[in-house]
Amino acid sequence: MAALFSRSSRALPYVTGAAVLGAGATYYSSRPRIQLESAQNAPTPALSFPSSMPFPKKITVTNVEQVNHDTKKITFSLPGGDSQVSGVPFGCKTQSDHVCLRDVLIGYAAAILTSHWPQNGWFPVFRPYTPISAPDDRGVLQLLVKQYPKGRASSHLHSLTPGSILTVRGPIPAYTWQRSTTPRELVLIAGGAGITPIYSMARGILSDPEDQTRIQMFWGVNSTKDIVLGKELEQLEQQYPSRLQVTYCVSGPEGKPEAVDLAEPGRYKKGYISSESLREAITRAKAGGWGDAKGTKVFICGPPAMQEAIAGKTGWLGGEYGLVKKEIHAF
Repeated sequence: MAALFSRSSRALPYVTGAAVLGAGATYYSSRPRIQLESAQNAPTPALSFPSSMPFPKKITVTNVEQVNHDTKKITFSLPGGDSQVSGVPFGCKTQSDHVCLRDVLIGYAAAILTSHWPQNGWFPVFRPYTPISAPDDRGVLQLLVKQYPKGRASSHLHSLTPGSILTVRGPIPAYTWQRSTTPRELVLIAGGAGITPIYSMARGILSDPEDQTRIQMFWGVNSTKDIVLGKELEQLEQQYPSRLQVTYCVSGPEGKPEAVDLAEPGRYKKGYISSESLREAITRAKAGGWGDAKGTKVFICGPPAMQEAIAGKTGWLGGEYGLVKKEIHAF
């Protein structure tokens, strides 16, 4: 398999091993916003940073769904049932007169840290996940887990069945977002399982009716079978047609273009995410207010080789497009 989209794992600095993909199929933007009318009705977060780092929580598997040949969607119930939400939101810190759960929770794209003791192992295995179940989903948390060869964490998660218990800590902050009430442009780039925080961030931004940010997203995959969040992204595009545009770059096995007729050539591109693929999007972004309130213009998550080629010291973003380090955020 070509190096650009290798299946090598990615993890937090203190975590090594297989990368995992977390996701959920429910859109909290499509449901009424939860009004916090009283303290008695307000759900509490199951996880909160930093208190739940030394004191982990147990979540229970309620459903396992095989999504494709190597990916499962796993649904967990929270310890407090419907009286709790996960506490791992994507939100917005900007104050608003319209108070909802998303505004109360700290605003960042975040991950959780899972752990398990392998058989005959001396130490537990820790891995980060970005859940993309809706932040205001009461009582549940969903992960979309891709299994990797010899992946200790992903193999363990794929072995879980309804009733199994998983130990989790977190949330681990990743990026604090501030909504923009004026039109701004962002470019989001994901490679393979790196879609997790990118999808979470996009959904969080789009679901805020006060946020005027527009998103151009690129997702590089080996095969159309790996577009495991295609339906969810299509729903977001239909719901926010003027604020989201998704382009899929399908490389094919070992970098060979997939032997299928990819419909909608503007939506699907054969090959890896390339400078040519990004040029049109960046040109459009430059014509508007490019970047968020902090000046971050591009968010990227994917295999190290891909991130280095696109956003590294000699990558396209810094070279051809002149972006400096603070204008690029790598999850």
